[in-house]
Amino acid sequence: MSEHTGQVTRWVGLTLFFGGVLALIGYGLYGLLADAEAPAIVKFGVLALYGGLAVLGLLALRQRLIVRRTDRYRDIEI
Repeated sequence: MSEHTGQVTRWVGLTLFFGGVLALIGYGLYGLLADAEAPAIVKFGVLALYGGLAVLGLLALRQRLIVRRTDRYRDIEI
């Protein structure tokens, strides 16, 4: 498999995976928030959990992009 084909396949796979994860999270959040019987503390807890995970994920992505610019081993092939 060529390098370009591998990169395209990886991006398609990641896009499908994260799209599915986001769809399931959105469906779950909608179901939780629409449920009138769920206690408010549970709703707040789940929203705080997902919000915290989103912030940590964005911070990790930001750090990876910053380090990527100055990576000394970028051109080294195994």
